[in-house]
Formats: sequence, C-alpha cells, structure tokens
Amino acid sequence: MLTQRFRLFGLLMVFVLLGAACGGEAEPEGTAPAATDQTTTVVPLTTTSPGSTSVPLPTTAVPSPTTSATIDGLVDLFFSTGDGSDCSEVAAFQRAVSGSDDPVAAAFGELVGGPTTAEVAEGAGSFFSEETAGSVVSVSLEEDFLAVDFMDFREQLSNASTSCGSASLLASLNATAFQFDDVERVRYSIFGSCDVFYNWLQSECQDQTRAGSVTVDLDIYQQASGSGCTPGTEELPDGEWFGFAAAAGPDEVQFDLACWFSASAAADAAAEDGSESPPPNDYYVRNESDQLRDVPVAAGTEVAQLSPTGGPDSTIVDYGTWATGWSSRDYQPSMWITITGGEIVSIVEQYVP
Repeated sequence: MLTQRFRLFGLLMVFVLLGAACGGEAEPEGTAPAATDQTTTVVPLTTTSPGSTSVPLPTTAVPSPTTSATIDGLVDLFFSTGDGSDCSEVAAFQRAVSGSDDPVAAAFGELVGGPTTAEVAEGAGSFFSEETAGSVVSVSLEEDFLAVDFMDFREQLSNASTSCGSASLLASLNATAFQFDDVERVRYSIFGSCDVFYNWLQSECQDQTRAGSVTVDLDIYQQASGSGCTPGTEELPDGEWFGFAAAAGPDEVQFDLACWFSASAAADAAAEDGSESPPPNDYYVRNESDQLRDVPVAAGTEVAQLSPTGGPDSTIVDYGTWATGWSSRDYQPSMWITITGGEIVSIVEQYVP
C-alpha cells in the first residue's frame, strides 16, 4: 500500500500562498512545447515476438519521488515547462485532492483535465485540457505494477503522436506515475489496448519503468486492436470491440466477437495460425469462438455504413435504418462497436481491401 503521512493544514496554506506568489511566462492552456531540432535520447527496445522489430521510443529521466505524493490529500501533477528546447522537460504542480481518494487514481484523474489557469500562468503546458477531462477509465496498482487505461482521446491529442509530442506526453505521464514509491512499472492503454496506445505514438506496446522503456512480451490475444477479443465475461464491458453482426433487431445486435490484428501483431497472429505472414494488406482476423452476445443499442445510435459494394466510402445512418436493411444486404461487413454504459452507442463498418 502507498505510504501516507500527514501534514498540518497550516503548511498546506503556506504552500498555496507561495504558489500563488510565483510568477512566470504564461503559455496557452492545453498546449505542449513545440517540436525542435534538438536530438532526443532514445533507448533501443527489443522484442521476442516473431516478425516484430525493435523500435526506439523517446525516454526521459524520471524525477525522484516527491514527498507530496505520500501526504494525505496532496498529489503532484507533472506538466511540460521550459522554452520548448527540451520536449521532455516537466515540473511538479501540487494539487489538493480528497483524502479519501486513492492518490494514484486521483493524480491521473486531475492530470487529464489539464493545468488550471493559475498553473498556466506559472509556466505549465500540456496536451491535456478540459476536452480530455474525465478520460481515465481505470487505474489499477498490483504490487509494483500500475495499469492506466484511458478513453480514446487521440483526436483531442492529435499532436501528441509527433516525436516531440510523444516525449512530452510520456514524460508527463511517467513522472506523475513514478512520484509514488510503490510504482516501478506502468502500462498505458486505450480502452484496454496497449497496442492502440503505442501504435498511436508510432511504437509498440511496452511498459514504462523507472530505468527506461522495455517492450512488453504479450500473448498474441493481448495484441488485438481495440479493447481486445478475450474479455472473459458474458457481457462485453465498455470499450471498442471488433466482430460481426449475426442479427440486428430493433434495439439490440447479436454480436460475434472476433480479433482484429494489425501491423506486427497481424504478422505474429498469422504466423501463429500457420497462415501467410506478414498477411496481405497488413491486417489479420481471427475468429475461433462461436459465442454470440445480445448487446443492447442506445437510443440515437448512428452507424457508419459502407457502400453496398463494400467500397471504402461510408454514409452515416441512424441505427433503425441500418437494422431494417441489414438482412437484405448482399454484403455484410465486419464492424467496430463502441459500448458505453453497457449499450452500443456507435457502429462503424470495417472496410477491407
């Protein structure tokens, strides 16, 4: 368990007053340092998965654990600072949180909301902002391993996928994680998929450690895109799931969950199945289970429906229109469903060449 110590309220007020007195050059809220030509130090990564390659990822020194992380009701958030010449430069900004909250979860919950106006005035910059507030799905600490799962915020953080952007984002996340003494290793994911998170940053799924970056040797099923394909439950949890519609009713879809692999994961899965590897068009589908799930559909759900010939162009239609014509279509493609609150809120048909 995380060590927690108590500090008198008077000391907290001193810190608050000192923080308010500090000045600095303001940066636009929700922004990160601009990319520069400065060379970024990288640590080569290795992998034992067949057909995969080593990919370097920007890494930064992790600040020493700060005492505030172990004080009841106070956590540090690490935001980008400086003039932009060092993309991975971060500094701690102290926040007060409820003493009853788990401090690790509270820290990440505050971090994704971005810096406050006062923190921006003190020099804090971040990709996170009000647009990404509440985007933490779960935070789980088992022994020294921390898993942080996010909603899909890639559209709001589009610039984070650049070389400088990924260094800035990971520095902020890692420093916030490693302020806690118990955390030695952390894995980030989007709707349960580490592969999606790191593919977005143009790398491979890996764990972040205090010492640097290492590639995670994952079971092939764990490399499936989206939220995966082995949820281990009768009902699909909230997330993004790939599969096929076995039936489409007025308010539910009978869904056949399958595995969608891309890039190196596709090559690994195809090789494991004895199929052509790397597979044509850089994707591979595995569907070994015949389990069907009845998934309710939320009111107002829309479908990105492919053209009747299965071409790449799609049209947005309401679910009722899509369901009515589903059974009569000559071509019924695979799809991605987004589940929120136990209901399908979006369907996107998957184009395949």
